[in-house]
Amino acid sequence: MSTEQPGHSHKDIPIGVTIDEDDGRTRAKVRLLWQGTEYVGVGLARCNPADRDVAEIGDELALARGLSDLARQLLSVTADDIRAATDEPVSPLR
Repeated sequence: MSTEQPGHSHKDIPIGVTIDEDDGRTRAKVRLLWQGTEYVGVGLARCNPADRDVAEIGDELALARGLSDLARQLLSVTADDIRAATDEPVSPLR
């Protein structure tokens, strides 16, 4: 017996993250395969030389920036898809 309700769908979409650290600089790459296209968001962070180096903070900031970059790309694709489907101008999506 299925527990799904009619009209309900569920999608698991894997996202890959790699984080590289080198000399106080951190780079996160966030990869997503969506509808046959790979999108890559990139986020950078660097430790201020006057600050104590806490690797986790650099990781968090670079990852957040990478996710934000990926989100910006997906919003742009969505706006293009809406424009194509409706043949109407689309306000920037946020």
